[in-house]
Amino acid sequence: MESICTWFEARFSPDVVLRIATRGRLCSVTTPYQTIEVYDTLPFGRILVLDQVINVAERDEFIYHEMLCHVPLFVHPHPESVLVVGGGDGGTVREAVKHNSVRHVELVEIDQAVVDVSRRYLPSVSGELDNPKVRITYEDAAQFVKKTPHQFDVIIVDSTDPVGAGAVLFSEDFYRDCRALMDSHGILTAQSESPFFDPQIVRSLYATARSVFPVVRMYTAFVPSYVSGLWSFLFCSLSVDPVVQFHAERVMTAMLDLKYYSPEIHRASFVLPPFVWSVLNESSSSSPR
Repeated sequence: MESICTWFEARFSPDVVLRIATRGRLCSVTTPYQTIEVYDTLPFGRILVLDQVINVAERDEFIYHEMLCHVPLFVHPHPESVLVVGGGDGGTVREAVKHNSVRHVELVEIDQAVVDVSRRYLPSVSGELDNPKVRITYEDAAQFVKKTPHQFDVIIVDSTDPVGAGAVLFSEDFYRDCRALMDSHGILTAQSESPFFDPQIVRSLYATARSVFPVVRMYTAFVPSYVSGLWSFLFCSLSVDPVVQFHAERVMTAMLDLKYYSPEIHRASFVLPPFVWSVLNESSSSSPR
């Protein structure tokens, strides 16, 4: 049995703490935006921690990144340009460049230290950041989407929690600025927190998205290292339905190396548990057809 050096504690609320056995802390960097740490854990491998919140865990990050990325990319008829907001660890970028149709991925990350730390300590996650399809811009994404002259087929908001510098990425103004960068087939996906522990945030974000986009659907995945395991995502578009206009044969033809996402998972992820619909229905009288 391996000796345990220390315990990492992720505090989700005054009443909820996740304790993880570790072999030690590998890195700690404080920037103007946040404190970035990397721990070598027994159950999850290396974890990237931002302000005491687990952002990426080597063992299960593929679930989060595959669902955030491949859901929109397999629904859009021909995605060529992708904007990734946040996601400096590189996991979403890694998944996006797997698609042959994707010619350009713009990664906008406010904190360069996240990229630097991930390059050094999480090579399996950050390995495609140097892909020639990828350009990294170190900037506040809220300002980037206001001034960029470029259009994007898919926008993926791989944000931190809605606190500090990340709070603006959950705002109506930000969503409206993103909508302006999309054509009629454009799609935006975003991580939208835990419906079990953060129902108010989930409800608010869903309502905000519905005030901006004609098509808004929530979907879920199970990410063991995240609070409660059950995690939600938003699918937003001007005209594209993620179930009706999803064609499974595209996934089969692409033959990507995926460990969680599949045509069956794609469809099933949009079937929400009743308690999640109870959360959402407080801001909407509609339910999925």
